[in-house]
Amino acid sequence: MLPINTWKFLISGGMVGLLLSSVLMMIVLYRLSPKLQSRRLSSLRDQHIDPIPRYGGVALFWGFLGALSLVWWFPFVQQGLGLQFLSVNQLAGFCIGGFMAWGLGFADDIFLLRARWKLAGQIGIALLMIEFGFNIHTVQIPFFQVLHLGLWSWPLTVLWIVGVMNAINLIDGLDGLASGLCIVFLACLATICWWQGQLSLLLLIMILGGATLGFWSFNRPPASIFMGDSGSLFLGFTLAILSIWVGGTPAGQSMVPLLIMAIPILDTIFSIFRRLLKGIPFYSADNDHLHHRLIGKGFSPTQAMVLLIVVSVLFGGLALMAYRLSHLQGFAFLGGIILAYLLLYWLEYDVIRKPFISFLGQGDRKKHRALMLALGDQIDVFFAKDPDRESIIRSFHFWTEMAGVSRIELRHKDSVVWQSGPENQLHRMLMFQQGAWEIRMALPESSWKIDSDIKGDLLERVSLAFLVRLEQLEVPSVIHLKKSN
Repeated sequence: MLPINTWKFLISGGMVGLLLSSVLMMIVLYRLSPKLQSRRLSSLRDQHIDPIPRYGGVALFWGFLGALSLVWWFPFVQQGLGLQFLSVNQLAGFCIGGFMAWGLGFADDIFLLRARWKLAGQIGIALLMIEFGFNIHTVQIPFFQVLHLGLWSWPLTVLWIVGVMNAINLIDGLDGLASGLCIVFLACLATICWWQGQLSLLLLIMILGGATLGFWSFNRPPASIFMGDSGSLFLGFTLAILSIWVGGTPAGQSMVPLLIMAIPILDTIFSIFRRLLKGIPFYSADNDHLHHRLIGKGFSPTQAMVLLIVVSVLFGGLALMAYRLSHLQGFAFLGGIILAYLLLYWLEYDVIRKPFISFLGQGDRKKHRALMLALGDQIDVFFAKDPDRESIIRSFHFWTEMAGVSRIELRHKDSVVWQSGPENQLHRMLMFQQGAWEIRMALPESSWKIDSDIKGDLLERVSLAFLVRLEQLEVPSVIHLKKSN
């Protein structure tokens, strides 16, 4: 057991991180965010109608760094747990890499970087961390012996760091979820550090945990601020590095972190598999993550967040059992696989419940999507073939049906000149305007929850091209086109 004074020092380190993060969160929320005016437009997968500031990662990172700087000067050395006892090279790499991950995410929050550039930046950060000593050389595989990676050491290390960064980024789609899960992960890593007697590393985790808790108090439902990519990439990076730092043993790198972070890892792997199966690029966003499924089952955002955090605690319990009782490690991982399967089955993913039917039914969907994308990319040529407005509207209607639009309403000078489909207040509404022309459309959940970002961009591009084409022609008094119901 640790002395009372040692616990006091550890908790005070976490409190410094919490207080600094909370104070900076208030500054970001009420001062910085209005000035930055996030360039991100609302997308089909947004859970909020009103815009929410996306710069919580600024306060999270600088709150952590400020707390780290203050704690450096605290009299912790007398207790044998000062940050000075950590490897200077690794601590420097941790801070430098954290800053780079935060900077990459912040640039994406401001300038909306392309996926390829974000991935290149993440790979660069991972390669740099290998130079700072964060490398996976051997792996302890449950039920088997230690595996020496050899030439695969660098690729696997890069895959782990980049994978965890993106896993936290992808799971950050519900108020309080990503930050809440990260607190659970940090608690598990802190417990392992306590068992190992790595008090200085435990202090570092406590500071990060305190800063994350300070952010979560503003991010829990209903969120007043989001962490943005700057926060999610920073937290993902720190978790990836800390898992290597904590999980490294003389016998090899433990696979326990896989269980600790099972929820975001499972969500990411399944998302990539699901998108590739449906012909959607793996980097494309959709609205079919674990938390989206829970909300679709009738859970509120708060209930969905709490439920996934509770499941994550169960995975964390299995992970700690695997670490503490090494002879049961294989059974702990087997329990984790069963728990993951039951979760996906309960959430009614077709790939789990009806794997053969799901695989066979994807061919037509891929062809359907390919045609929609091809016409969307050449939409000006597609509309150019039409000699009059009635033909243009028919072509537009044909394309929107492929995109899953349930209702269209075309307006000219605030008057409805054509409409198609029934009204449904539960469907997601989109509106585009060009001059005197305006188009309003509705999409059911079954349409907008898949490939949402790409579909949203395509709908905007095609709709604006349609309205521009209408502008080029003489304004009609009446459009003689039968209403479609």
